[in-house]
Amino acid sequence: MFSHGGLPKGQTKEMFFKGISRPRNDMLMRIFLNMNLTEHTGHGVPAILSRYGERAFDIGETYILVTIPFDSDVLETLKRNKNVGLSVGTNVGLNVTEKKMIHLLLANSNETAESMAVSIGVTKRTIERELRKLQEKGILIRSGSKKTGSWIVIK
Repeated sequence: MFSHGGLPKGQTKEMFFKGISRPRNDMLMRIFLNMNLTEHTGHGVPAILSRYGERAFDIGETYILVTIPFDSDVLETLKRNKNVGLSVGTNVGLNVTEKKMIHLLLANSNETAESMAVSIGVTKRTIERELRKLQEKGILIRSGSKKTGSWIVIK
């Protein structure tokens, strides 16, 4: 991540590393907070420090560069299991039927409620209810019409 501008006026590296957050633009920060696009708790920098230390940060007069090294264990797992990404995020906060539906839709985005019901062993109405819940959770979106469209798994 690269941030133009360096540390805000009056902020030292010590303050930065303690997680003391000082926005460069107060008005913009308030807008982002009101829109729930950011948090202002000061947890980010200390979390990075606890895992990677100060070496992850290069703070210059006109920039802040954060470099988080890729974990070699994760890289090896990815090399061994090329399908590892298919299950990321599908096990968090979902019931069994929702998980099965996500797996079906990842394999075929044109699955219908009827075909998913048969594959999973539930009623079409159950699938329709679960599809609505997955859309409300922001996990699925529908692209196109009901008859010719497809499902997009976004989380």
